[in-house]
Amino acid sequence: MQVGEYQFYRDQLWTAPELLRMTTRPINGTQKADVYSFAIILQEIMFREEPFFLHVDPPKGIIIQNCTQIIR
Repeated sequence: MQVGEYQFYRDQLWTAPELLRMTTRPINGTQKADVYSFAIILQEIMFREEPFFLHVDPPKGIIIQNCTQIIR
């Protein structure tokens, strides 16, 4: 994986999975997506770690896994 690709997927870790699944995202996002991103930031503050720090997958793997989970 190239450095640019790694950074691209790493930056997506704060984006809500439902937005990642959309082909065209709302310009201002959604309230639910804002709550998701805020929760990720709170997790970072609480654990003093990067998002999804318990995963051993690279950011691309985490994004793909989050986008392909079955919506219930």
